[in-house]
Amino acid sequence: MAYNLTVVNNYTVFFFDNGNRIFDKGTHQFDDLSGNHTLQLFGMGDLIIHDIADKKLDQYTNPKIPWTNYTWGGVIRYRGHDAYFRYEGANGNIKMTIDFLGSVDVHFEQGGMAIFLDDMTVS
Repeated sequence: MAYNLTVVNNYTVFFFDNGNRIFDKGTHQFDDLSGNHTLQLFGMGDLIIHDIADKKLDQYTNPKIPWTNYTWGGVIRYRGHDAYFRYEGANGNIKMTIDFLGSVDVHFEQGGMAIFLDDMTVS
């Protein structure tokens, strides 16, 4: 399936979309995204949206939290912080607000949470 992304950019500089389009301050809409998507915040680094399709993160799936059992999902990773979202139906909706310092607030219309994923493990 696909997700829609709304980015409200209040950052002091621009951001890139997958490295090829530049966006200044303001509200930007990206509809029907699928697969992995990258926003590059100048001076802050990459924000990566991983489309995990119908795969679930078992450690964050709970029958008492209905949205964690929805069919479609994704993971957002940014500067060591992670968020997990799921949605049902044709499109999920994500709203991302970038403040003037480059901090990001994410809202998931159908359900999401902050999570912790290891960037690397040693075995």
